Amino acid sequence: MFTYLIIFLGLACLLIVFIHRLYVTLTKKTEEMPEEVVKVEEEENGGPTKRVSKDDKTKIDRLYDRALAFIKRKEPKTAVKTLVQALAINPDCIDAQKELGKLYLDQKMWGKAAAVYKYLSVKSEDPVDYSHLGLALYNAGEFEESAAAYQEAITRDPKRPQRYVSLGHVYMDLDKLPLALIAFNKALEMDPENVDYILLVADIQMKLKNFAEARGLLDKAVELAPMGKIARRMLKEIEEAEKAVGESGGQGLPPVEG
Repeated sequence: MFTYLIIFLGLACLLIVFIHRLYVTLTKKTEEMPEEVVKVEEEENGGPTKRVSKDDKTKIDRLYDRALAFIKRKEPKTAVKTLVQALAINPDCIDAQKELGKLYLDQKMWGKAAAVYKYLSVKSEDPVDYSHLGLALYNAGEFEESAAAYQEAITRDPKRPQRYVSLGHVYMDLDKLPLALIAFNKALEMDPENVDYILLVADIQMKLKNFAEARGLLDKAVELAPMGKIARRMLKEIEEAEKAVGESGGQGLPPVEG
């Protein structure tokens, strides 16, 4: 009995020594960790983002402020270089990415703008970033990708009619007139007295040979803007087209699409 007690006490002592050494080791590691390390919040996918030291954060803030000053002084090229320096330290600086994207758009550097907004669309999930991505891709000639970006912007924020107009223009370049008509009609639903939107819908209806629908829209446009020349010119084009149809007896015309 006494022997078992001695063995038990010996094991207990060993366990206490092990726990003490483990505690000392962990405490030492914690103390050795530099205080300037700042852990950025974890991303939504569960993985940690890049750790940024306090010194690096200070450098980024200074570079960002300097870039804004260059933008105010209308020195976009220098602003771009400064933002690139900041993003080289930490590419997850969303404010710097957004400013860089706008600068690329302003300078019509469509490929670089698209690259920035592709990155931002994943990081920020801001519908404005998707809309800007659509613009950059459109001007880069990537129409299918542009349509997808505008559609994503609309999905995230369906309350801006201009996004439907942009999407409609992309569909026109893709020769998808029925889809363009749907997009333009949606914009017109949201702003029914916008003459520009009325003319866009009327133009698509004319291209689809839906002259009666186009005429009704153009008559409304003339009522809203009596001095507008575009609507009157389009009405004249309809009259000429219908006259040509009458003279040909309606032969050889494409089927009317709804």
